[in-house]
Amino acid sequence: MNPPQRRTLVYSVRLSPQESNAIQKIADAKHLPASTLVRAWILDRLEAEQSA
Repeated sequence: MNPPQRRTLVYSVRLSPQESNAIQKIADAKHLPASTLVRAWILDRLEAEQSA
């Protein structure tokens, strides 16, 4: 039997079309979904803030 999954939260973020396009361009270059890239950025920043 698999352990139960933790529930996760979804945040909605408002971005301009230019910001969204810039994120998508970076994600495409890294062969990642844009949501994965943004999540990684958020987690990196969260870790930096918590260790400061």
